[in-house]
Amino acid sequence: MKLTKALPVLAIALCVPGIVLRALHLLNGFDLASGLPTVGDRWVWYCAAFFVLCAVLYAVLAAPLRARSGTLFEGLLGTDAPLFRMLAAAAGLLLIAGGLIYLYLTMTTAEQDAAGWARILEIVYAVATVGAGAALVILAPAQGREMTAASAKLTLAPLLWCCLHLLVTYRMTCIDPKLPSFAFGLVADVVLVMAFYHLARLLYGKPRPAMLGFFGALAVTMSFSDLGGYGLARLMGVHAVSWSAKMVLRGGLSAAACLLLAAELGVLAARRTEQ
Repeated sequence: MKLTKALPVLAIALCVPGIVLRALHLLNGFDLASGLPTVGDRWVWYCAAFFVLCAVLYAVLAAPLRARSGTLFEGLLGTDAPLFRMLAAAAGLLLIAGGLIYLYLTMTTAEQDAAGWARILEIVYAVATVGAGAALVILAPAQGREMTAASAKLTLAPLLWCCLHLLVTYRMTCIDPKLPSFAFGLVADVVLVMAFYHLARLLYGKPRPAMLGFFGALAVTMSFSDLGGYGLARLMGVHAVSWSAKMVLRGGLSAAACLLLAAELGVLAARRTEQ
């Protein structure tokens, strides 16, 4: 059965219930006055159960890709498809724009009691975001031909950015008493790191396309659900949970990176069903 073909479709389609559940969690799981998590909140468990079920489903759908662990990068992800190039370029341009905006916010606003090293970290993160975006734009046409040593290095820039992204987000939220409002986003960022790690692994280690399919699909669903759920909650008038401008921007950058992962999943699944 060509179950793998459903992987990118479900990764995107399941964002819809994910967004609704995340919005309901933000609506019902926090005190309206203080914004702190309420005792006995059930919606956090509903959200967690949903993402666990998604993980199980994606693991099953990605499992057939293990048979292609010895396939070269070009055989797995080589493509000249216009839609892939469009999504990859869009992801790269969004990262570039987001990185420049983040750099501007970092340079023009000061956090109270923030250490100097933390400001430097955010500046490095913003520059890395721009670099990762440029790498994605260049990587799109490179995937349409045989990968060289130079083009293979393009997969390392988004991997480095993901690690910095997770570090910066964790630093900004780890001591916040409202951590449950950020927790799903933090887990999504961990999954995002693993997805880009396995993308780079296709060129710098033994290819494990099943792991790329699994982590890529889960990252897409979790990242879009987290950001979309927050946006939907705000539209519904939920003001108990309020993210800073940088927090919202980082969520948007995660979603932008997931555009590339969704495009890669589409190519990976299509190549699997051609076998």
